[in-house]
Amino acid sequence: MPFYSPEILNDLRSRVDIAQVIENFIPLKRSGNGNYMGRCPFHDDRSPSMNVNPTLGIYKCFACNAGGNVFKFVQEHEKIDFIAAVEWVANFAGYALPQQEKNENAEVSEERAMVRKLNELACQWFESQLSMSQKALEYLANRHITEETRKLFHIGYAPDGREGFIGYAVKNGFSPLDCVKAGLAVERENGGVSDKFRDRLMIAIQNQSGIVVAFGGRDLSGNSPAKYMNSPESATYHKSDILFGFNHSRVSIAKEKSVIIVEGYFDLMSLYQGGVTNVVAASGTALTENHANILSRYAKTAYLVFDGDAAGKKATLRSLEIVLPKGIAPRVFALSRPDGTKIDPDNFVNEQGPDAFRQALTQAEDWLNYLAMERNPRSPEERAEFVSYVKSLVKSIDDRELQNQYLKLISERYNTDRSLAHVKSIKPAYKAPRPVASSNSQDEVIPQLEQEASIDWAMIPPMEVRFANLILRNPTLMDRAAEYFDMDWATSGIQLFESRVVEDFVSSTVAIYLESGYHSPQLLYENFSPELRLFLEGLPEEQWKSPQEIKEFYQTLTVLSTKLCDRQKRMIPLNSNDAVEIRMQMSKFTQGMQKINQLYSTEKIDINAFADQVVKSRSMLMKFQAAIPDNGY
Repeated sequence: MPFYSPEILNDLRSRVDIAQVIENFIPLKRSGNGNYMGRCPFHDDRSPSMNVNPTLGIYKCFACNAGGNVFKFVQEHEKIDFIAAVEWVANFAGYALPQQEKNENAEVSEERAMVRKLNELACQWFESQLSMSQKALEYLANRHITEETRKLFHIGYAPDGREGFIGYAVKNGFSPLDCVKAGLAVERENGGVSDKFRDRLMIAIQNQSGIVVAFGGRDLSGNSPAKYMNSPESATYHKSDILFGFNHSRVSIAKEKSVIIVEGYFDLMSLYQGGVTNVVAASGTALTENHANILSRYAKTAYLVFDGDAAGKKATLRSLEIVLPKGIAPRVFALSRPDGTKIDPDNFVNEQGPDAFRQALTQAEDWLNYLAMERNPRSPEERAEFVSYVKSLVKSIDDRELQNQYLKLISERYNTDRSLAHVKSIKPAYKAPRPVASSNSQDEVIPQLEQEASIDWAMIPPMEVRFANLILRNPTLMDRAAEYFDMDWATSGIQLFESRVVEDFVSSTVAIYLESGYHSPQLLYENFSPELRLFLEGLPEEQWKSPQEIKEFYQTLTVLSTKLCDRQKRMIPLNSNDAVEIRMQMSKFTQGMQKINQLYSTEKIDINAFADQVVKSRSMLMKFQAAIPDNGY
């Protein structure tokens, strides 16, 4: 696996807008100071708690404290290792990473990378085989799947042979055991390995980034007891995390603020092909809490479209119980032909068209009406049981105001009180998210956002905050700052700023620049202490028109120097002739700083002469500092 130098990582990070990357996964809204807010994907976020700062190249959740840079976000969100995250970001930005030698890596990291490459190879091979199978092409034509849809969803074909794909994989450098690990082959009882998918139409299952992580295979032989066969879980595929089609539909779901949840691959593909694009399918598994957490960041309403049989009704009820606690309002409907027979979304949209489907959506029942029709409680006992059940659903909702509104509705409809005091929530017990597998591969140390750090902004003089921001936003000032705050200044013991935080900020910024030869807010953030990171986050977005930043830099230094001199003067008691002399020099220094500032303001000296005088004035400040008695501080 490649190893990338800090210089490469810093360069890539500086070229990528973290907000654009994160918007690939969750919707963001612009907030003040040029930042963005969104619902955190790393916990059950009820309202936007995650701040994204493009200037610093960081994200931070104020609720669960998740945070880091663009690599960290992709790594955690996609559950991939650090190197894979770097390569994902580089691919997104069109950035050419250099070829590097490989390091020793943990077995799990190697396996994940191998499975990812093998899935890509399999996807290409299945697609190439499709054009050679008349049976598969006819099947797709009968299902009204166009060539464009075939390509979009990477539909292919697995021939009826024991080692068709295995042989192809071996020719491309993989072993039969690799195919087993990827879920593309199975070990036979009598020994040997054979293809898992045979004589099946193959549908690629992709994660949110569009990476192929698994496959669904539809039997075309008519002899298999399993009409559909999915890949087993692997190093890259976890059913509870994947919603089929979500990589295509995410933008539409966010735009519509609603999601249509269907059962099958063809239900989704036919709807998407017909222009109904805010749709997902939980193929291969029932809808999970992880699925609902993902959808809750995009949708306010979920339309549950399942079959009307017993299994479909059970799936509907389970899905309703999963999405409702996440603040998604479930609406339920079943599709039918004009004669009243039930029909799935795939057949419906092909027979009656997408407009008819959209019209059917408007007839969807809210979850409370749906449950009332299904349960049809008549006797007092049935009504009591029904009310207890729907109250248990309401209690599972985290949003208290939404709870109150539903309780009011239930109270009005069923003449019951609004109390939840003796009601048990049906919400499943919390399960910690599966951690990203650790490895010995290259990892980046991401600064942890510590809760203990805090900034008392009211105690920092506004001029000092502005000076810190001036240096932060203007890389062209760094050589001038390094000249002023040089080693002699650093060893003099002078604190130019009244605020210790600003003093630390300026000295650390200059030190990092001198060490790296590079200045960027992102680099500073990576190297700062928790307190300075917090200070950095609080600095406002601002721009200076050149050469105003140079003028303000030196003018501010004259004011800060004068203030410093006043503080130094108070530390020198008038108890000797030398002390009196120093105090007189201090008064003269203050007058001199005011004079050179006035000369520059009236254009009697140019910026270069002004800068030279300001830098030279440091020697007097260091002299004054040395004259302060040891017990002066």
